[in-house]
Amino acid sequence: MIKKIKILLMLVAPAFLLLVSCEREVKPVPINYGQDECEYCRMKITDPRYGSELLLKTGKAYKFDSVECLAAFYIEYKDKNKIHSLWVPDFLTKQFIPAKKAYYLHTRNLPSPMGMNLSAFKNIQELEKVKKQYGGEVLNWEQVLNLVKKEWIEKKHKMMHHHMNM
Repeated sequence: MIKKIKILLMLVAPAFLLLVSCEREVKPVPINYGQDECEYCRMKITDPRYGSELLLKTGKAYKFDSVECLAAFYIEYKDKNKIHSLWVPDFLTKQFIPAKKAYYLHTRNLPSPMGMNLSAFKNIQELEKVKKQYGGEVLNWEQVLNLVKKEWIEKKHKMMHHHMNM
Protein backbone atom coordinates (compact mmCIF):
# COMPACT_ATOMS: atom_id res chain seq x y z
CA MET A 1 0.00 0.00 0.00
CA ILE A 2 2.77 2.46 0.93
CA LYS A 3 4.61 1.59 -2.27
CA LYS A 4 1.50 2.44 -4.32
CA ILE A 5 1.20 5.81 -2.53
CA LYS A 6 4.84 6.60 -3.25
CA ILE A 7 4.39 5.72 -6.93
CA LEU A 8 1.23 7.83 -7.09
CA LEU A 9 3.03 10.78 -5.47
CA MET A 10 5.90 10.44 -7.93
CA LEU A 11 3.41 10.64 -10.81
CA VAL A 12 1.25 13.44 -9.37
CA ALA A 13 4.01 15.71 -8.01
CA PRO A 14 5.58 16.56 -11.41
CA ALA A 15 2.14 17.25 -12.90
CA PHE A 16 1.35 19.55 -9.96
CA LEU A 17 4.66 21.38 -10.35
CA LEU A 18 4.03 21.80 -14.06
CA LEU A 19 0.56 23.20 -13.35
CA VAL A 20 1.91 25.67 -10.77
CA SER A 21 4.79 26.79 -12.98
CA CYS A 22 2.39 27.43 -15.87
CA GLU A 23 0.28 29.74 -13.74
CA ARG A 24 -0.45 32.90 -15.69
CA GLU A 25 1.46 36.03 -14.75
CA VAL A 26 -0.97 38.72 -13.65
CA LYS A 27 0.06 42.11 -14.99
CA PRO A 28 -1.66 45.24 -16.33
CA VAL A 29 -3.23 44.98 -19.74
CA PRO A 30 -3.10 47.77 -22.33
CA ILE A 31 -5.92 50.29 -22.16
CA ASN A 32 -7.55 51.14 -25.48
CA TYR A 33 -7.79 54.90 -25.01
CA GLY A 34 -10.93 56.39 -26.53
CA GLN A 35 -12.59 52.95 -26.61
CA ASP A 36 -12.40 51.33 -23.15
CA GLU A 37 -14.92 52.41 -20.55
CA CYS A 38 -14.24 53.18 -16.90
CA GLU A 39 -15.57 50.40 -14.69
CA TYR A 40 -16.65 52.90 -12.03
CA CYS A 41 -18.09 55.98 -13.78
CA ARG A 42 -18.69 54.48 -17.25
CA MET A 43 -16.95 57.34 -19.06
CA LYS A 44 -14.56 56.59 -21.92
CA ILE A 45 -10.93 56.35 -20.82
CA THR A 46 -9.11 58.98 -22.85
CA ASP A 47 -6.01 60.23 -21.00
CA PRO A 48 -2.99 57.92 -20.49
CA ARG A 49 -1.79 60.13 -17.62
CA TYR A 50 -4.73 58.86 -15.55
CA GLY A 51 -5.90 55.46 -16.93
CA SER A 52 -5.61 52.98 -14.02
CA GLU A 53 -6.29 49.28 -13.39
CA LEU A 54 -7.33 46.85 -10.70
CA LEU A 55 -6.32 43.25 -11.40
CA LEU A 56 -7.92 40.20 -9.88
CA LYS A 57 -5.93 37.06 -9.10
CA THR A 58 -7.72 35.43 -12.06
CA GLY A 59 -6.09 37.98 -14.39
CA LYS A 60 -9.32 39.93 -15.01
CA ALA A 61 -8.57 43.64 -15.38
CA TYR A 62 -10.91 46.42 -14.35
CA LYS A 63 -9.99 49.68 -16.10
CA PHE A 64 -10.54 53.22 -14.84
CA ASP A 65 -10.28 56.73 -16.27
CA SER A 66 -8.73 58.21 -13.12
CA VAL A 67 -6.98 57.46 -9.85
CA GLU A 68 -10.12 58.50 -7.97
CA CYS A 69 -12.31 56.01 -9.87
CA LEU A 70 -9.82 53.23 -9.10
CA ALA A 71 -9.78 54.26 -5.43
CA ALA A 72 -13.58 54.48 -5.19
CA PHE A 73 -14.01 51.08 -6.85
CA TYR A 74 -11.39 49.58 -4.51
CA ILE A 75 -13.08 51.07 -1.43
CA GLU A 76 -16.47 49.68 -2.47
CA TYR A 77 -15.18 46.28 -3.72
CA LYS A 78 -16.41 43.66 -1.26
CA ASP A 79 -14.11 40.72 -1.95
CA LYS A 80 -10.66 42.27 -1.45
CA ASN A 81 -8.95 38.87 -1.11
CA LYS A 82 -9.61 38.32 -4.84
CA ILE A 83 -7.60 41.42 -5.74
CA HIS A 84 -4.10 40.80 -7.08
CA SER A 85 -2.88 44.38 -7.56
CA LEU A 86 -3.71 48.02 -8.28
CA TRP A 87 -1.93 50.04 -10.97
CA VAL A 88 -1.72 53.72 -11.79
CA PRO A 89 0.24 55.49 -14.53
CA ASP A 90 3.23 57.63 -13.74
CA PHE A 91 2.05 61.11 -14.76
CA LEU A 92 5.21 61.83 -16.76
CA THR A 93 6.12 58.48 -18.36
CA LYS A 94 2.57 57.03 -18.49
CA GLN A 95 4.04 53.64 -17.45
CA PHE A 96 2.07 51.57 -14.93
CA ILE A 97 3.35 51.55 -11.36
CA PRO A 98 1.88 49.82 -8.28
CA ALA A 99 -0.71 52.15 -6.72
CA LYS A 100 0.49 51.42 -3.20
CA LYS A 101 4.06 52.46 -4.05
CA ALA A 102 3.20 55.61 -6.00
CA TYR A 103 3.34 59.19 -4.73
CA TYR A 104 0.33 61.36 -5.47
CA LEU A 105 0.00 65.06 -6.16
CA HIS A 106 -3.35 66.59 -5.24
CA THR A 107 -3.67 69.98 -6.91
CA ARG A 108 -6.57 71.79 -8.57
CA ASN A 109 -4.05 73.15 -11.08
CA LEU A 110 -3.76 69.68 -12.70
CA PRO A 111 -7.35 68.56 -13.23
CA SER A 112 -7.96 64.82 -13.53
CA PRO A 113 -10.89 63.36 -15.51
CA MET A 114 -13.26 63.09 -12.54
CA GLY A 115 -12.24 66.33 -10.87
CA MET A 116 -10.47 65.15 -7.73
CA ASN A 117 -7.21 66.36 -9.25
CA LEU A 118 -4.99 63.40 -8.39
CA SER A 119 -1.86 62.55 -10.36
CA ALA A 120 0.49 59.62 -9.64
CA PHE A 121 4.29 59.63 -9.75
CA LYS A 122 6.85 56.85 -9.54
CA ASN A 123 9.34 58.91 -7.56
CA ILE A 124 9.08 61.79 -5.16
CA GLN A 125 11.76 63.86 -6.94
CA GLU A 126 9.71 64.10 -10.14
CA LEU A 127 6.58 64.85 -8.14
CA GLU A 128 8.36 67.69 -6.32
CA LYS A 129 9.40 69.24 -9.65
CA VAL A 130 5.79 69.22 -10.85
CA LYS A 131 4.59 70.47 -7.46
CA LYS A 132 6.88 73.50 -7.75
CA GLN A 133 5.07 74.48 -10.93
CA TYR A 134 1.48 73.54 -9.98
CA GLY A 135 1.38 73.59 -6.15
CA GLY A 136 -0.70 71.14 -4.14
CA GLU A 137 -0.12 68.50 -1.53
CA VAL A 138 1.69 65.15 -1.59
CA LEU A 139 -0.30 62.04 -0.63
CA ASN A 140 0.35 58.32 -0.28
CA TRP A 141 -2.15 55.60 -1.31
CA GLU A 142 -3.84 55.44 2.10
CA GLN A 143 -4.32 59.21 2.08
CA VAL A 144 -5.78 58.99 -1.45
CA LEU A 145 -8.26 56.37 -0.23
CA ASN A 146 -9.24 58.56 2.73
CA LEU A 147 -9.65 61.62 0.50
CA VAL A 148 -11.79 59.76 -2.05
CA LYS A 149 -13.91 58.23 0.70
CA LYS A 150 -14.47 61.55 2.46
CA GLU A 151 -14.74 63.95 -0.48
CA TRP A 152 -16.44 61.77 -3.06
CA ILE A 153 -18.09 58.58 -1.82
CA GLU A 154 -19.59 60.00 1.37
CA LYS A 155 -20.81 63.13 -0.44
CA LYS A 156 -22.33 60.97 -3.20
CA HIS A 157 -24.18 58.86 -0.61
CA LYS A 158 -25.39 61.97 1.25
CA MET A 159 -26.70 63.46 -1.98
CA MET A 160 -28.46 60.23 -2.90
CA HIS A 161 -29.98 59.99 0.56
CA HIS A 162 -31.06 63.66 0.39
CA HIS A 163 -32.75 63.18 -3.01
CA MET A 164 -34.53 60.05 -1.82
CA ASN A 165 -36.00 61.93 1.16
CA MET A 166 -37.39 64.82 -0.90
